[in-house]
Amino acid sequence: FVLFRTIRENELAEQLKDEMALGEQMAAVAAPIDDDKPMSRENRNMLLAILGAEFLWFMSDNALGTYIGNYVIYYLKSVSSATMILTILGGLASVLGFAIAGAIADKIGRKWTISTGLMITFVGLVIMCFVRPTNLVKAGSAHGEFTFPTLLYAVWVLKGFGMALVHNCSFPMVVELCSSKKIGKFTGYYYAASMSAQTVTPVLLGLVLKAAMAWRALPVYACILTLLSCTVFTSLVRSIKAGKVANVTGIEALGADD
Repeated sequence: FVLFRTIRENELAEQLKDEMALGEQMAAVAAPIDDDKPMSRENRNMLLAILGAEFLWFMSDNALGTYIGNYVIYYLKSVSSATMILTILGGLASVLGFAIAGAIADKIGRKWTISTGLMITFVGLVIMCFVRPTNLVKAGSAHGEFTFPTLLYAVWVLKGFGMALVHNCSFPMVVELCSSKKIGKFTGYYYAASMSAQTVTPVLLGLVLKAAMAWRALPVYACILTLLSCTVFTSLVRSIKAGKVANVTGIEALGADD
């Protein structure tokens, strides 16, 4: 109701028509966007590559989010409350990642920012593959739970920071491949890929864990998917920097909107 009453979408669209057109001209795309023509082959390939990589990294990330509680309880033999600290640390690292992702993308482009984020995440997950139960009973534990391995905190910081770089840049790369008239459609593509991954991965990982009969398969599963995602994205998505407008500064900025 608040949005309906306060946002005048059609009025804003008319006021910002020139700015939107300029933004489309400066977008980081392989071929110019034209509503009157089918999507170019280059842009279509980029879209499919981004969505494919996105599907894989959400498969990995959601697998960890879904099963980390069981991993901590049944494999590490630790208390489930430790996952709360993981969430906090990962969240703080994500905030930092989101805060600086734009500046990084300005320097090296969105493609390499995402690839860097995926590689940071991959390094964290490789480390997770070597995490073992501490076998040290926590003082005052009610059921003899082990102390929580500190190394896993570092893993979550790396993962939180890396995935923040990925998420910050991936959505803009998708919607830049369309005109302002089709943003809703392309937004749907982005979230369809992510939600389908989050639907498939709990079932698939459940089958993997059933076959492996070992919780150590969780980080291996996530590692493989993250590496595949990084490979698909880095090899198939072109690195195209968006155009920039030279900002007017100092006295010249006075009356710039006149």
